[in-house]
Amino acid sequence: MSFSFDHSQEPTIRHDPLSNRYIYLAPRRAARPNDLINCQEVNCPFCIANSSLTPDPVQQWPSHDALDWKSRIIPNRYPIVEVGSPATQTSNNNAGPVVTTQSSMQAHGIHDVVIESPHHIESVLQIPFADWVGVWTICQQRMKQLSKDSGITWATIFKNGGVQAGSSLAHVHSQLIAIDCIPPTISRKCDRIIHQPTLFRNILSDANDEDRVIHSYKNFVAIVPPAPRQPFEAWLISKEPSCFFHTENQSCIEDIARFTQHFPAALELLLPGASYNWWLHQFPFRSSNTLHQASEYWHWHLEALPRITPLAGFELGTGYHVSTIPPKTATRLLRETGCWT
Repeated sequence: MSFSFDHSQEPTIRHDPLSNRYIYLAPRRAARPNDLINCQEVNCPFCIANSSLTPDPVQQWPSHDALDWKSRIIPNRYPIVEVGSPATQTSNNNAGPVVTTQSSMQAHGIHDVVIESPHHIESVLQIPFADWVGVWTICQQRMKQLSKDSGITWATIFKNGGVQAGSSLAHVHSQLIAIDCIPPTISRKCDRIIHQPTLFRNILSDANDEDRVIHSYKNFVAIVPPAPRQPFEAWLISKEPSCFFHTENQSCIEDIARFTQHFPAALELLLPGASYNWWLHQFPFRSSNTLHQASEYWHWHLEALPRITPLAGFELGTGYHVSTIPPKTATRLLRETGCWT
């Protein structure tokens, strides 16, 4: 079956009043080539030999003008959001956009692609540690730029590792999205911290008491969360309160680089070929006075979620996730891979 529709429409945010759920409608993403997951180096737009096929970089490592770059950030040709004057209204606590007289409104923001290697490699396990440091360094530089943009409220970096995680291009890459509103997931976490300021410290303390600490880095702790959505879900949480990824020092960047080496390596040993996602949750760049109360107690963190089993009717119909391996057991198995040093 084939069909066609107008892909040129600008992205919008649509609201479901019954569930109070928002979606991003991005018709231009339907025009993405669907054969790129199997494309070869000669056709891959992310390979260094084909740099002319992509937009000019907004960040690049080791230097912006280097022809022999090792990682770079470019605008996404098929964005979920697009640059424009911020028009999103927010509620009093900034809990997502507010769609009032209309069922949809324009989705403004910035959507970048982070190319993690100039070479046509398809596994992050092939990226050396020094190159991971470079990747996170340019991500930090880009975040710093975006944090100064008055039209940007919040930003994240995320990876779709594998087809089951949503990847459409095999060449190693992640994505960065900055939007003009605060996502409901972040707003809910802020609300929880306002009512329980020690929540992050309690999470770290409970992980230690319940033997759910996978590994302790200099500045972060890798844990299995108390209620994992999938077997071997892992979080990397800053040991001390810290709102933003872009304000961290070099030591923190190196810790993050190590985790993004260690976690995929451990998962590959436990479940060869498994897909996974990870995403960064930091505090909003701009927030209401109410939400800002949580900033003093926020620990920014990275959540890594294996995509082992698909969401089925029960999960989709209730919002409850179903996992199969107890958190303590998952922690032990992750540690026993020996991938964390």
